[in-house]
Amino acid sequence: MLENSLWLRYNPNKTIREVLARLYECSAVEIGDDERALYASLKRHLTKKEFRMVMMNEGGLSAEEIGEEVGLSGDELKKAQYKAYRKIRQDKIRLEVRASQGKEEFEPEVDAE
Repeated sequence: MLENSLWLRYNPNKTIREVLARLYECSAVEIGDDERALYASLKRHLTKKEFRMVMMNEGGLSAEEIGEEVGLSGDELKKAQYKAYRKIRQDKIRLEVRASQGKEEFEPEVDAE
């Protein structure tokens, strides 16, 4: 799994899958089950600072602790966190995370009219 990752450093009790399911307001079954693929997907789409902020925030650290670690404070920190979570909610990440479940492709229905 992710033995030496930053995720487990800040979130020893939560999985990435659980957090993404909560953010996307869906069940964990709809999210891919490969933690490494989910971790890599988030890491690919977020900057290092954004990724660290999300991990620390989901781990329950205070705003002061997060600010010290990433070098931001006050409104700057709030704006950066908002931007990071907004990126996570984008369709390209959402679809990639859900597609990692079974690599199933969505085929829209076409009306025969």
